[in-house]
Amino acid sequence: MSYEVDIQRLETCALIDLQGAQERIRDWVDPGFPDFPTTPNTAVTHQGLSLYWLAPEKWLLRAPAGREDELQTISRLQSAPVDISIVLVSDTLQFFSIEGTDAEQIVAIASPLDTHAKVFPENGVSYTEVFGLKGLLIRIPGGFEIAVESSFADMIEDYLARTTAC
Repeated sequence: MSYEVDIQRLETCALIDLQGAQERIRDWVDPGFPDFPTTPNTAVTHQGLSLYWLAPEKWLLRAPAGREDELQTISRLQSAPVDISIVLVSDTLQFFSIEGTDAEQIVAIASPLDTHAKVFPENGVSYTEVFGLKGLLIRIPGGFEIAVESSFADMIEDYLARTTAC
């Protein structure tokens, strides 16, 4: 079967892992920090910065790699208090985009997560399995992004290519 999808391995992103009480993090970060999502397992994107709410007290801040210094500045990473954790994790995840009319079918092969729009909204983001590995799934306009631990990137790229092979 032939699928109408475009699968791309994305450039490395700037990523900061944040853990702690939302109110405490909000009070700590600089004004350039995006607003927090209001619903668990969703994302907010503002001025090229995406903030993912992944667990009750866990968020991931993402931007293009060239903005890593900016992320460190607005999160005040270097001097975070002991009651919150702010850690640069840019080299830990590799992202892939899956876009096109059959993107949901490819994601259904890769992950057991229900990605129907009523369950996994336009700004949905969640940890799930990706070909048996822990991964991050993000709904984007026209498809999805997945992220896996960087050392598995070549394997996942191969698996994604196999899902579309005729």
